[in-house]
Amino acid sequence: MKKILFLNTGIIWGGVEGWHYKTAKELLKRGYNVKILAVKNTPFHKRCQSAGLDVDFIKKINSGTFLNPIRIFKLSRYFKKEKIDIMFFCQSSHFKIGSVAGYLAGVERIIYRRALAKPINNHFYNRIFLNKCITDFMAISKTTLEKSFEKLPENVISNSNIKLIYNGVKKSDFLESKADSNLRKEFNIKDDEVLIANIGRLGNQKAQQDLLYAVSVLKKEFTKFKVLIVGKGNKINEYKDIVNKLNLNDKVIFTGFRKDIPSILKQIDFVVHTALYEGCPWIVLETMAAGKPIVAVEIPSIDELVIDGETGYLSPRNRNELADNIFRMIKSKNKEEMGKKAKNIFENNYTFELMINKIEDYFLS
Repeated sequence: MKKILFLNTGIIWGGVEGWHYKTAKELLKRGYNVKILAVKNTPFHKRCQSAGLDVDFIKKINSGTFLNPIRIFKLSRYFKKEKIDIMFFCQSSHFKIGSVAGYLAGVERIIYRRALAKPINNHFYNRIFLNKCITDFMAISKTTLEKSFEKLPENVISNSNIKLIYNGVKKSDFLESKADSNLRKEFNIKDDEVLIANIGRLGNQKAQQDLLYAVSVLKKEFTKFKVLIVGKGNKINEYKDIVNKLNLNDKVIFTGFRKDIPSILKQIDFVVHTALYEGCPWIVLETMAAGKPIVAVEIPSIDELVIDGETGYLSPRNRNELADNIFRMIKSKNKEEMGKKAKNIFENNYTFELMINKIEDYFLS
């Protein structure tokens, strides 16, 4: 059995850490020899260890770490000693040092999973690493693939080495069952109030301020609703100030970080998504898996997942138009049908099982 390594030195828990953790755990369950290389005492290390994964430790990898020949040599020596056959990494910094160290160690498959829908800089070293060191480039959406190579020469990597594998969500998390929590009771929300959620990290990328300004417009036309802002992040105080300034305390509830996302999605009426850019957002897939519609600011990658007018509404990034689309969803009598269609599309295209099967077929067979 070939030995598979997942390289991740993230110090906080995010989507990349979640993907590594879930994928590694599933491959271990399927009988593969799996190894994790992580920073000690991080959430990623602790969860992997608790799941019975074999974890070794490494210092944090930063953008300039690949310029340190000692770090490259040590990492390459580790790969040789552990007899690593296949390795996955996601972050740009890990791509730089991991591809070189893996190449020097003779790792058979060096897979760069690109989740960020932004261009790879056209530096000479990036071109070399892509052309000579990695064996496979894995994109999580068409948008990610197109954006990644936007600034690079056409022949930097062979098309045969590029794979498109969307993120996948576990169906079992969204099977019909009694909700784990009671949001209306917990937050004193009336039965006749429409319940809307925005779920994600409270940071620049997710742009929750656009939703807050839209809510201030919506409130002038309609009052029977509540908006849950689910998540934590460095913009929390800024967003709370906006809520106070716009007098939205009676409409917006900050829940903080929650582990019961499937339960939350079962109880809400729909999701509003406002990110500035995405690769293949987990929350959109989870919303589809829960059979709920979505109102989303239209950006590349979102329009790969949401069908305007059929599984949700796509909106320009404008507070008035976003408010109009939210109100349109509130008034819609087709929310249930939209959710059912979204769930059907999810089950045919974006399940966790399908994602793992593709990884096996493309890289492990």
